[in-house]
Amino acid sequence: MSRDSDNECRRLLEMTRSELARERDRADQLQSLIDHDSETGLLRHHILVRRLNRLIHEKRARFAFGIIRLDRNYQRIRHSRDRLKVLLYVTAERIKRVLGPGNLYQSDRSDEFLFFLPDISGEDEIDAAVTDIMDTVREFHNPPASDISFGCNIGVAIFPDHAESVKELEENAEIALGVHEEVRWGGFLYSPEIGATYHENNTLESVLRNGILDGFSGFHVAYQPLVDVNGAILGCEALMRWDAPGHGSISPTRFIPLAEQSGPIVYLGKWILYQVLGQVKIWREQLSETLFASLNMSLVQLEQPDCVEMITVAMNSHKLPGDALQLEVTESALMENPEAVRKNLQAFQKMGIRIMLDDFGTGYSSLAMLNTLPVNTLKIAKEIIDDFPGDPRSVEIVRAIMSISESFGFTTLAEGIEKEEQYRSLVQEGCHILQGFLFSIPLSAKEFQALFRATH
Repeated sequence: MSRDSDNECRRLLEMTRSELARERDRADQLQSLIDHDSETGLLRHHILVRRLNRLIHEKRARFAFGIIRLDRNYQRIRHSRDRLKVLLYVTAERIKRVLGPGNLYQSDRSDEFLFFLPDISGEDEIDAAVTDIMDTVREFHNPPASDISFGCNIGVAIFPDHAESVKELEENAEIALGVHEEVRWGGFLYSPEIGATYHENNTLESVLRNGILDGFSGFHVAYQPLVDVNGAILGCEALMRWDAPGHGSISPTRFIPLAEQSGPIVYLGKWILYQVLGQVKIWREQLSETLFASLNMSLVQLEQPDCVEMITVAMNSHKLPGDALQLEVTESALMENPEAVRKNLQAFQKMGIRIMLDDFGTGYSSLAMLNTLPVNTLKIAKEIIDDFPGDPRSVEIVRAIMSISESFGFTTLAEGIEKEEQYRSLVQEGCHILQGFLFSIPLSAKEFQALFRATH
C-alpha cells in the first residue's frame, strides 16, 4: 500500500471516529433530555422506578418513597409561564437541600415531585423530613414572586412495610397523599387502616353516585331549630342525611367530604337547596312569615361559575325573598379562595341572603379579613361551647367573639348547646341565636312543624 493510500485510510478512520463521537454525544444529549425534566433539571420518574426496582430485587434495605404535590394556591397562580417555571425550579432546589443530592425526582405531573429516603430505621426520620419539606415549600419567594406563597401535601409509603413492589409503593403513597390533602396536617404516612378506609370510600363513592342517578335515593333533610334568647324558634339549620343501601346511615362528616372531593356535592347542593326552599315556602305560609333556613355551602359549590345564578333561580322559582335563606361558609373556604368566594357572597348579600361564618374561633380569620367580608353572623364552634362555661379559656374566647361581633355589627349564634348552664351563660354574655340538643335534635319537616306550633 502506498503512503498516500495509508494516509487516506487514516483520514477516513479519523473521520469515522469523529462521526461516531458526535453520534455518541447526540445520543447522550437525547438521553439526558429523556431522563431530565427541562424545567427543574431533576431526573424523571422512570429513573427512580429503575432505582427502586433494583433495591427491591436486592431486598437489603428498608426505604421510603414519597409524593410531594403542590397545593391549590400554586395551582391558582395565573401568571406568565416563565414565572411558573421560576417558582417550580426554586421549589425543587429548596427541597433538594432538605433531602440531599440524588433523592428528589420529577413526577410526570408538573406540580408534583417524587422522593426517596434510603435506609430508614424509624418513622421519626420520615416525620422530620416531611416537616422540613413542608416548611421550606411554604416559605415566601424572593422577587419576582414575593407576593406568592403556597404549600404542599405529601404521601409516603415504606418498603417492605407497606408494599412489595414499586407499583404498590406508588399506589399506597398516592392513597396517603389523598388523606393528607383532606386533613391538611398529619396523616401523610400510609397505613393498612388508611388503605382500608380508602377502598371503603371508593365503594361509598360508587353508591353515592348511584343514589344520585336514582333520583337521590336514600337522601333526606333534617331540620334543627334555631331559637332566640327566650327559646322561640326563629328558623332552622337544614342538614343532609344519607341512608346508603347496604351501608346504613352514613355520617355527614364522612359523605360530605367524599362528595366534595369526587364532585357530587354540586348535585347534592342543588337538590337540598330546592328541598329546603320548598319547605320554607310552606312554613312561611302556614307558620310564620319570618321563618328561614340555614344551609352549608362548601368551597366547591362557591367556586362554581353558575353558583349565584343557580341560587337566584331557585329563590325566584319559589317566590321567596332573600331573608328566607342563610348561607353558612367555613373560614377555610374563605382562606382557600378569598376573591372568588367574596364576590359570590357579596352578590348573595345584595339579594338579601344572610351570610354566616361557620365554626368561628377555630380557624384563621383576622380582624382585617372580617372587615372586608360580606358576613352577617358569626357561629361559635361547638368545640368552644363544649367547655363553656366551665373552662375559663372558653369563657374568654366566647367573650372575645361577642366583642368582635358587637364591634362589626354582626349577630352571634352558638351551636352545640346541651346544658341549661351553657344556655343561661351564653344569653348573659349577649349571644343572639342558640342551637343544640337542649332545644331539639334535628327533626323531620313534619316534626319541626309540630314543635313550632307547640312552642308558639
